[in-house]
Amino acid sequence: MAFVNEIVSEEDIKKYGLDELMKEFCSWAWREGRPATFVHAWTIDRSRDIYLVFVKSIEEVGQSGRPQPTTKKVCVLSWQGKRVQFTIDRAKGSSSMLDEVPFRIVWELVQLDVSQLPDVPRGEIVNAVKEALAVFGHRGSHRQVPNTVVDFTF
Repeated sequence: MAFVNEIVSEEDIKKYGLDELMKEFCSWAWREGRPATFVHAWTIDRSRDIYLVFVKSIEEVGQSGRPQPTTKKVCVLSWQGKRVQFTIDRAKGSSSMLDEVPFRIVWELVQLDVSQLPDVPRGEIVNAVKEALAVFGHRGSHRQVPNTVVDFTF
């Protein structure tokens, strides 16, 4: 079986501790539990027990002195219960408008922590990250853009 985008069932949210995972990365927004409008989504390969979730967008202090959004994202790839945390950024060559045909996303790997998987070759983990991101497309189960092409700089 290959990766697929899914809205996560309540059963799987509990089984995999996804509320706790999100609270770890977004403690302020999750201080009273899951926000009412939040819907868990993941890109999962059930046969290999590997899933990808976006856990946080990165903000950086801008010219105004206030935090401003960036295109950087923190993600977790759960590999048979072990966590690979990584940061990606949309690289040069990515589409800027949703109506571009084809819509192109070029991911750059900013950081990759594979310390929980010392026995798995780094290349195998990177390939799984690429496979999952290729299926994730624009925003996984939340929103897809027709004719999306996903490329990588890594």
